Amino acid sequence: MRYIFAIFVAATIAAPTAYAQRTPVFGELGIGFGQTLFSGDIRTRLRQSLGGSFSPGTGGNLSMAFHSAPERWRGLGIGARIKGTFGSSTKGDFGDDYIFNYYNLGLSAKYFPFSRRFNRGLYSRGGIGFGQMTTKRMNESTQSYLHQYAIGSTLSFSTGYTLPLRGKAISVEVEYERSSRNGTINQVGNASFRSGQLGANLVVSF
Repeated sequence: MRYIFAIFVAATIAAPTAYAQRTPVFGELGIGFGQTLFSGDIRTRLRQSLGGSFSPGTGGNLSMAFHSAPERWRGLGIGARIKGTFGSSTKGDFGDDYIFNYYNLGLSAKYFPFSRRFNRGLYSRGGIGFGQMTTKRMNESTQSYLHQYAIGSTLSFSTGYTLPLRGKAISVEVEYERSSRNGTINQVGNASFRSGQLGANLVVSF
């Protein structure tokens, strides 16, 4: 996951320079936090996989994106975005610690319906991506560690407000995402893991 973020950072920084003479390209970096949401039978699946259950916790968000936004599109930008959530440790069954991390990389569309100018005013964003979930159960005293992996798709929706600032812009947004991922559980077979997040992010655009 660290290598994917590193590659995307390089592309995000390079994109505005590489294409500035042809079409406006905007890069952005975001940080935030969110509450993980469990849905469907994910609790049962995690119990089968890890031998215990836990309640979803909060996590820190890190995101990067770039959007191409020609003036003739009147406030619409289309590009790519990567977002990762690094979950905080939560206590579960038998006193063990559980961590729930996930990330996705995919297409992103951002639209400013009132100003009709990209990076100015109220906006909405939608995205569809593909990524991985990692759940870890651990007990440091007994040196016991269990993992469950799953990969699949994520849909995200957000709304926010952007304030231009000296050639850059700062945005505050609220975001909801919903994911469906598939993984293999030992002695059970293939299983679906459905989860989501409700969060808020602070985004710097350039």
